[in-house]
Amino acid sequence: MKETNAADVKWSSRVEFVVALLGYSIGLPEFWRVPYLAYRNGGGPFIIAYILLMLVCGLPLYFLELALSQYSGKGPWRFWDICPLLRGIGIAIAVINAISAINTAIMEAWALEYFVNSFKSVLPWTNCDNEWNTEACYREGITPDNTSLFNSSLANYSITNMTTRAEVNRTIGHPVDSVDEFWLYRILRISDGISDLGTISVVFVVYLFAMRFVAAVSIVKSVESMGKVLFVTALLPVALVVMIWVRALTLPGATKGMLYFMSADFGRFADSQLWIEASFQTFITLGPGWGGLMMMGAHNKFRTNCFQSAVISTTATLTFGLLNGLVVFSVLGVMSDEIGVPISDVMTSGGFSIGFIAYPKATELFPFTQLLCVIILPRDFILPGAILTEPFLMILEEMFPKVLNNRRIPLLAVVSIVMFLVGLPYATQAGVYIFLLVDWYTGTWSVMLMCMAECVVFAWIYGAHRIDRDVRLMLNRPLPTIIRISTAFIMPIFLTFLLIISIFTYKPPSFGEYTYPVYARALGWCFTLSSILPALGYCGWIVAKADGTVTKRIKRLARHTTQWVSANERAEEIYRDSELSAEFTWRQLFLFNLTGRDGIVIKESGDSVPMI
Repeated sequence: MKETNAADVKWSSRVEFVVALLGYSIGLPEFWRVPYLAYRNGGGPFIIAYILLMLVCGLPLYFLELALSQYSGKGPWRFWDICPLLRGIGIAIAVINAISAINTAIMEAWALEYFVNSFKSVLPWTNCDNEWNTEACYREGITPDNTSLFNSSLANYSITNMTTRAEVNRTIGHPVDSVDEFWLYRILRISDGISDLGTISVVFVVYLFAMRFVAAVSIVKSVESMGKVLFVTALLPVALVVMIWVRALTLPGATKGMLYFMSADFGRFADSQLWIEASFQTFITLGPGWGGLMMMGAHNKFRTNCFQSAVISTTATLTFGLLNGLVVFSVLGVMSDEIGVPISDVMTSGGFSIGFIAYPKATELFPFTQLLCVIILPRDFILPGAILTEPFLMILEEMFPKVLNNRRIPLLAVVSIVMFLVGLPYATQAGVYIFLLVDWYTGTWSVMLMCMAECVVFAWIYGAHRIDRDVRLMLNRPLPTIIRISTAFIMPIFLTFLLIISIFTYKPPSFGEYTYPVYARALGWCFTLSSILPALGYCGWIVAKADGTVTKRIKRLARHTTQWVSANERAEEIYRDSELSAEFTWRQLFLFNLTGRDGIVIKESGDSVPMI
C-alpha cells in the first residue's frame, strides 16, 4: 500500500510554481522591513550588505531546500529523513510559522482598515478634519492651526482631547502629515506601552476573523487553491509600485529621498548590528529555515528546473526589495519637502511604520486615488497568513498521516479558530507593541540556528557529493560551485561568528521613542526559545529512545533513513545503486566540497539520467 503523502498534490505548471515563489518571498517583509532596516542602519551600507548576503547566503539554502524537497517529495517534517537526529527542526518550523501567522494577521488587519476606508469619497488620511487629528496635523497648502505650537514645550503647553503621552509628544516640535496621524491615531490607537492594553477594538476583532477566514479559503486545497490566488496577489502590485515610483520622481523632494536611502556611511560596515539585521532580513525575505520552501518544493514535479526558478525568484525579490525602498524613500522625500522638515523627522512614529505611511501618501499623487488603494492593498491582507499557515498544516499532516489523511477542512477550521482566539490581544491599543516584540524575537536567532544546522547536514552529513548526484538526476547538471562552497564553508563560519556577536550586541526593538521594559524583552526571548527548546528536546528524546551507546545512537540517527529516496521510481533505482560508492571519508568529502571533483559515479540507466 502506498504511503500517504501530504505532497501528492502538485503545482499545475512551472509558471505557477515560480509565481508562488515570488509570492512567498515578495511580501510584507519587503513592504516595510527592508526600508525600515535601511533607515535604521545607514542606508547604503545596509543595501550592500543585504545584496551580498542574499546572493552568498540566501540563494544557496533557498535552492537546496527546494531541490532536496523536490527530489524526495517530502515536506518540512518528512524532509528530515535526511537526518532524523535533527527532525526536531520540523517542530521548530511549525512553531515559528504558527506564531508568525498569528502575528502577521494584525498587519493584514491594518491593511484591511486602509482598504475599507478607500471606498470613502474623501480619504480620511488626506485631511486634518477628523476626530483623531491633533493641532500639529499638516495637509498640503494648510499650516497647522497653532503656529506657536512649534516653539512650545511640554511644560508650558496645554493640550486637550489627547489620551496618551505619545500623542502629547507628537504635537511638540514640527508639523505632522495627516497620513502619519491617521496611521498612529486611527489605525494603531496606541496606548502608553505594552503594559497598557487599553480597549479592544470590535472592528479589528472582525478584521482578524476575516483574515483567518480568507487565509483558510486560500489554502483549503493546499497549493491547488493557493497557486490561483498568488497569480493576482503576487504580480499586480509590482507593476503598481513601478507606476508609483515614476509618478513620485516628477515631484520635488523625491530625489532627496532616494539619495537618503542610498547614502553611504562606510564606517557602518564595522557595525555588527548592520550585518546581523541584514542576515536576519535575508532569511526572512527568502524564507530558508521557515519550511515554506520545503513545502513548495515537495509539491513540485521531479524534473522541474528548480535552480533556474530559485535564481529568478531571488533576483526578482532582491530587485523588488530595493525598488520598494526607492519608492518609499522617494515618497518620504516628497513629504519632507511639503512639510519643510528633514527626512529623519518625517517618521515621527518610528521606522517600522514606514510602509504604512509612504504608500497611502503615494496614492494621493494620482487621480482615481480610491481605485488605486483598492487595487494595491488586497495583496497585503490575503497573502501572508495563507503562506505561513500552509507549512504548519503540512507538518501536522506529515506527522499524523493516518489521523489527518483527507481531513484538511476540519484541521484547517480548528487551526484557524485557535489562531484567531490567540491573536485577540493584537486588537487592543497595545497591539502594535505586541506585534513588534513578537516579530523581533520570532524567526531571527532560531531561524539562523536552523540554517546553520542545514548547512552542516547538507554539506557534511548527507554530503554535497550526494546532493550533486541528486541534482544531476533531476536537472542534468552538477551542483553549482557557489552553492557548494557557500554551504560547506562560507555560511557555517559566517553565521556562527554572527550568531555569537548578535547574542551580546543585538539591540531590542523600539517604537519611536518607546523602549520595551525588561520583562517584555525577557518575554521576547521566550518566543525565541519556544522554537529552539522543542527541537533540542526532540533530539534528546530520539537519542534516549535509540539502542546502543550514545556515540552509536548519534551516528546512526545522523544518517539518512531508508525512507529518504528519490520521488521518481527510475531515479530511485540509480540512487540505491550509487549509494554503494557514496561513503566518503572526511578527506574525500572536504576535497569534493572544495573542488567539486571525484563525485559519485552513476551508472547510466536511460536517456533521462546523466553520466557523471
